[in-house]
Amino acid sequence: MSATGILQAATVIAKTTQTAIGTELGVEGSEYIQLFIDYEHGDETGVIIKAYAHRTHNGINHQYILWTEASGVYTAEDDSIELTATGNYTRTYDVGGIDYIFFTQGGSADDGTPDGTLAVSYTMY
Repeated sequence: MSATGILQAATVIAKTTQTAIGTELGVEGSEYIQLFIDYEHGDETGVIIKAYAHRTHNGINHQYILWTEASGVYTAEDDSIELTATGNYTRTYDVGGIDYIFFTQGGSADDGTPDGTLAVSYTMY
């Protein structure tokens, strides 16, 4: 099954508080979701995008994590994307076993007057 859509049209980013990018997406039955991110840098330092998994519709946020391995020891790290330059970016998330996914965005530092914009669309497959 494949689906595409727009999570957020070009919108001025939030300064400090992580703010919803669109609504949660039902991804049950999909293996991956790929985000297409268009960021126009403004007076702010940058923007941070975070992903959260939900087990149920509008459920508790469980931040998407990445596992790293060093010398046989695995460590979980909160996953986030930090953008500091104007550009078009993509990011693919493995959503096997996840029922819903939700994204947020917010300024990477409490500085400047955020006038940069962020637009996000997706494809699920």
